[in-house]
Amino acid sequence: MEVVAVSTDERVDAVRMVEELGTEFPVLADPEGRLVKSFGVFDLLEDGVAAPATFIIGKDRSIAWSHISRTIGGRPSAEDVLDRLNELEVPPD
Repeated sequence: MEVVAVSTDERVDAVRMVEELGTEFPVLADPEGRLVKSFGVFDLLEDGVAAPATFIIGKDRSIAWSHISRTIGGRPSAEDVLDRLNELEVPPD
């Protein structure tokens, strides 16, 4: 299992975010929004950016679970995501 975040910020800003927050997972820069548009989460809140979204991608590369928020602060807790992983029987590394 691997955790990856995607930011629509420029690479330098994504790197700065990793440094400021001290994340232990990679944050990928997608300033053109290609990935967030392909996942259908771009501009859902009519604010010109990606809506907060969490996806669990299966080994077969399909979306096994998703949470797409309709508010800027709507994110599942880490516990919620871990519960979903357990339900899907995806063992953490």
